[in-house]
Amino acid sequence: MTTAFEDLLELLSDETQPFPIEALAELSDMDAERTTKLSELWKHLPIERRRTLIHEVGTQADLKIELTFEQVNRLALSDPDSEVRAIAIHNLWECENPDLVPHFLETLKNDQTSQVRAAAAKALGLFVWLGEIDQLSEDLLHQIEDSLIMATKDDDEDNVRRRSLESLGFSSHKEVPLLIDQAYHSGDEAFIQSALYAMGRSASDQWRSYVMVEMNNPSPAIRKEAAKAAGELELREAAESLIELLDDVNFQVRDSAIWSLGQLGGEEAADALLLLLDNTDDETLAENLEEALDHLAFVNNTRDFLLIDFDDTEE
Repeated sequence: MTTAFEDLLELLSDETQPFPIEALAELSDMDAERTTKLSELWKHLPIERRRTLIHEVGTQADLKIELTFEQVNRLALSDPDSEVRAIAIHNLWECENPDLVPHFLETLKNDQTSQVRAAAAKALGLFVWLGEIDQLSEDLLHQIEDSLIMATKDDDEDNVRRRSLESLGFSSHKEVPLLIDQAYHSGDEAFIQSALYAMGRSASDQWRSYVMVEMNNPSPAIRKEAAKAAGELELREAAESLIELLDDVNFQVRDSAIWSLGQLGGEEAADALLLLLDNTDDETLAENLEEALDHLAFVNNTRDFLLIDFDDTEE
């Protein structure tokens, strides 16, 4: 009698059969034996089957948090198809294992497809952040920073340079502020977006004025990034501007403003979010507002707790 896993492999190999989405859980958290069996099948699967498989395991992992397809995605990192490689890198966005770093660095430097290099640049952002909080060796952090800095300067494709800059947003490397500033003043809307994205990640007060100004930019894409950065940087003075953006005609700008108001806290932000919640019948918008209000309540309670005079309470 065949196992459910073996039945799945047979279905995957038969293009005349519908793609077995409902059975993909068999690929979750695979042991070495199952990984080897899938690897043997993988090289014989047609390209469209491999693309569908790597896309669907990413979707299923997002829908069902108990499923982990790390071994499938690792297997796909060396696929001959660039789309499969790029999706596999994206699917590993939560994996903090530093043994992925050498592969991502090699990919950033040498992959022939800009889509894959950009995916690697983006994935390295997690490891920059881990290095900044001392969860990665200093030597490995420096290797990552050096590679990303080189990519921002030397890569032929804008999307790779932008993703590299965004990942460097977490970094305290001395060269990063200048790179962000250059991108911001480049006059290129896409690079301005990436600069604001990096500013939000930086936790640096030096970008306050830039972010405040760009919340009024005519470009919705720039307003969106500025609004998000205001929340990440905890700019309390941005609350009024963010409340105004709740009426923005662009829903992505509005959603960024909602998220950031939830990060900032305060009665004014709470009142504005509650008013919008009371006047909407959009389920997705309501969910975003409720999440922001939950976080806002946490921020307010934390702030109140920190204001307690513990010396007085002990008397």
